[in-house]
Amino acid sequence: MTRSRGNSLVQSIATHAPSGKYLSPSLQDDELLGKLRRIGTSYKQIEVRAQPEARCKENKYSKYDQYVTGVDVKVSEYQTVIDQAEKINKQLALTVDKFCAISSETRDFTESTYELFEKFRNLDDLHKSIREYLSYFEALDPIVRGLHHFSSPNIVRKNSFKSKLSKIDESLQFLCEHKEFKDAEAYRIKFKQCMVRCCSLMATYLSNCLRSMFEEVVKSLEGISQSATRDALLYNKFSSIAADFYSVSRELSSRYSSKHHQTYHEELNSILQDCYNEYFRIRIKLLGPLISSQLENKEAQQKNFSLVKDIQDNLLFFTQLCEDEYSLIVQFFPEKEGKKSFNEWLFHLCEPLHDHVREKVLRESDVASLCDAVTLLNKYYQFEENSEEYDAQFRSVQLDKIFEPLLQDVQYRLIFRAQIYVETSIIAYRPTRDAFSINHRKGGLSKIEKGDGIVKSFLDSISESKDEVEEMHSCYPPVTRAIALLSKIYQMVNSSIFDTLAHHIVHDCVESLRAALRLVRESEDNLDVNLSYLKNLLMLRKQVQNFDIQYVCNETYVDFSGLRDFLRSLAHGGLSAASNSVFSLAREGAPKVVKNMVDARSELSVELRNAIKELTETAAHEIVGGCLNCSGVLISDNTQLRKNVEVILPRIYNQMCIFIKDHEVRIHLIDAIQDLVIRAYADYYEDVTQQAENGKIAKEDVSEIMYVDVFADLFNNVASQLEKGGASNSIV
Repeated sequence: MTRSRGNSLVQSIATHAPSGKYLSPSLQDDELLGKLRRIGTSYKQIEVRAQPEARCKENKYSKYDQYVTGVDVKVSEYQTVIDQAEKINKQLALTVDKFCAISSETRDFTESTYELFEKFRNLDDLHKSIREYLSYFEALDPIVRGLHHFSSPNIVRKNSFKSKLSKIDESLQFLCEHKEFKDAEAYRIKFKQCMVRCCSLMATYLSNCLRSMFEEVVKSLEGISQSATRDALLYNKFSSIAADFYSVSRELSSRYSSKHHQTYHEELNSILQDCYNEYFRIRIKLLGPLISSQLENKEAQQKNFSLVKDIQDNLLFFTQLCEDEYSLIVQFFPEKEGKKSFNEWLFHLCEPLHDHVREKVLRESDVASLCDAVTLLNKYYQFEENSEEYDAQFRSVQLDKIFEPLLQDVQYRLIFRAQIYVETSIIAYRPTRDAFSINHRKGGLSKIEKGDGIVKSFLDSISESKDEVEEMHSCYPPVTRAIALLSKIYQMVNSSIFDTLAHHIVHDCVESLRAALRLVRESEDNLDVNLSYLKNLLMLRKQVQNFDIQYVCNETYVDFSGLRDFLRSLAHGGLSAASNSVFSLAREGAPKVVKNMVDARSELSVELRNAIKELTETAAHEIVGGCLNCSGVLISDNTQLRKNVEVILPRIYNQMCIFIKDHEVRIHLIDAIQDLVIRAYADYYEDVTQQAENGKIAKEDVSEIMYVDVFADLFNNVASQLEKGGASNSIV
């Protein structure tokens, strides 16, 4: 029985064969046949299972015939599918060849038209750029006509003016970047004139706003005495126009600071400065009465005038004034571009304060008050300029620049008064014959020194150390004054100026000490005088070391001594025979320029060495006395010398303890005295021995005196006991 092909899978595939564009050209015949065989085997198994059991009983040949017939049908169907697949494969191959040919033709076409396409694109860009470039040139005529029609400065607030200004900026920038264009320079000049004209209109508008506000504020201030109402008018009402004003001033400032307008900085700066000056002029007119009232009231209210209190009060007022003015001005002008001009104006605003303080400073004669004023002003100069701390302290208002003239005036006055103090209190000091006497200074300060504010403030500053205060009380007065003055002005003036002053002060103090020493030695010349002189030198050196003087002072002056001697000789009866020629008169009488090196440290060191030498020689002479006389009784003199060492040396040491508190200094002085005495005794012993050998002195007498080593041990033992006792006392 023959089965219909309607439900045949192969027939379905053949009937609905896919078109060529969905069939992969990579399909092979062998693979297709293998798939078809697997399908046939599956179909056969399905047929066998589907047959009823009854058919199994039929004739076995009928089954075979039926199978053969089915196989033939399948083979025919499969062959049809294979033929269709081969046809599709050929169509696909043909399509691929056509596609490759089209691709090759397209590539050739692209290569042949690329150059033409590039030319087209360049020409198209050029066409567009020409229209853009022409717009920068064509904008000139409408802008010029518009500026000619602008009659009122209020036009600057309209959008049409802002658009014209923007177009001018764009055209100027374009012309600066394309100088190769024909007539570019001529157009640039015309656009620059337009920009200057626009900026002038903005400046005129700003000036008009300020003048109208000034008239309104002045009219409102008439008859008002309350400070709160006056401040409200000066600041709150004045700032009511700040928003509109700032929008215009920002446009003007931005053009001045723009990199594209660097060529026109001079013209724009002149216009901008005119706006600043108008603002500053109006603010000064408004603030002038307020500043004058502040300065006049302070002067009138203070009967017991205090320079420090006056400066402090005015600093508070002007600091607040500068900060308020700065906060107001940044509402009218951009802060970045105008910060320098703002601070310069604030400096000008505070010039009445400079004049007022300068007048008060010139009347001040108290060095202590001047030092306090410097301390008050130094708070603005604690940090170096351009440091982080400096920027944090003076972020907006540079008060250090504004108040710098005050500090300079006070410092100059301080230097001048310090020099006068040195002349009157140190150089002009006339010592008495008891200047180095301990009893003379036990009572403390004299009446003159008690009235000396510099000395009194210095002693108050060291009042915690009673020993140091007592030591200063017993010092020679010019030494105390010099130390007090140096302590007061230290770090109050420039370091180089202080070093110069310190060199001269120490030099004058040493000269005064020398004069006092010469006067005292006319009446008495003992160990106490030398010890007191040394004590003052040591105290002066100790204090000077604290100030760290670094520089040597160069002093240049004109010496008229030759001319003075010439005039004196004329007054006393004519010239000498040795100087009768014109050239000798000119040489001897002409003034001479003298250059000296003033080094207080070296001078003080030399004076200390000389004082120590004189002290040790005096002490050694007191110990030795007449015991080293070869013509005397050797044994008696030697015994007396031993007693002098044991008695006089402790007495000398006790005298040192009264004048000199430093144990180490006393030890060095005792050692120096010991060296001198032992050296003198060694010379004496050698001389005695030499005379004994010559028969001038009996050898038995020489054998009775001490050897040099024995005498040195004796002196050393006594000195060691003194040093130990002095050290224990100093520790206690």
